[in-house]
Amino acid sequence: SHNRRHYAKVLSVAVVEKAKRLRLIPLKKSYVPVEGDVVIGKVVDIGPTAWVVDINSPYTALLQVSEVFPRPTMLQRDLSRILNVGDLIIAKILSFDFTHDPLLTIKESKLGKVGKGLLVEVPPSRVSRIIGRRGQVVNTIKETLKVEVVVGRNGRVLVVGRESENEAIAAYVIKRLCEEAYLKNPVLTAKRLIEEALRSEGGVVAW
Repeated sequence: SHNRRHYAKVLSVAVVEKAKRLRLIPLKKSYVPVEGDVVIGKVVDIGPTAWVVDINSPYTALLQVSEVFPRPTMLQRDLSRILNVGDLIIAKILSFDFTHDPLLTIKESKLGKVGKGLLVEVPPSRVSRIIGRRGQVVNTIKETLKVEVVVGRNGRVLVVGRESENEAIAAYVIKRLCEEAYLKNPVLTAKRLIEEALRSEGGVVAW
């Protein structure tokens, strides 16, 4: 059907070889936006009424002015003064249906421009492992190291803490958790990795 063909096209990269044959290479590690997902994006361009945002996906997202301010604002304003190219944002997927670019919002609480912290990039397929069942894994990292962790469904994780050493340890633990092919108990593994890092000389294990 048309929908099936479209779906295959969306989840794959078409490569045309010299012989004019077409083969599809699945993008298994790519993030496909889902309405309601929290993502961490990077502003890559600025239009007259919207910002263009990279969300680590085959689809580039749009953040419209109306989804930044609670009330309508003058469009004549220089948008780069609000969000500039290179800025990181925590946003939510407002809508996406494969026919239009994903739309973002940052109007809700805990969303908006990222002012500090450490950004960790992981395979989107590993995001659920970092969170853990009922949030146990991410809560272990947060409580033990006294850091805030924002897990973007698009494979970007923001770590914010008062101590840069603890930020680095949290980033190390997140990376290590994602590298393992299989983990029987991710919570215990996270605790062990944190303890090893805290015991090591200088506080941080090389990675």
